Amino acid sequence: MTSVKLDDALLAGIEQFIAHRKEPPRGKMSHDDAVNVIVEDWLIAQGYMALPDDTGTATKALDAADVPQG
Repeated sequence: MTSVKLDDALLAGIEQFIAHRKEPPRGKMSHDDAVNVIVEDWLIAQGYMALPDDTGTATKALDAADVPQG
């Protein structure tokens, strides 16, 4: 487990994220769960992780967009 300090603005955003996801049967999400969901979503969107049910390889967003790096 890793501990991370967040800026107040990020914490406020996470609080809003949690507030919009108080649906049964799971109830209120913990901060740890929320951060894991947010980071996983970003990593998948950027191509650093494959989709959970995807057996193929992920393509990084910059590679898919053919953005020059340098």
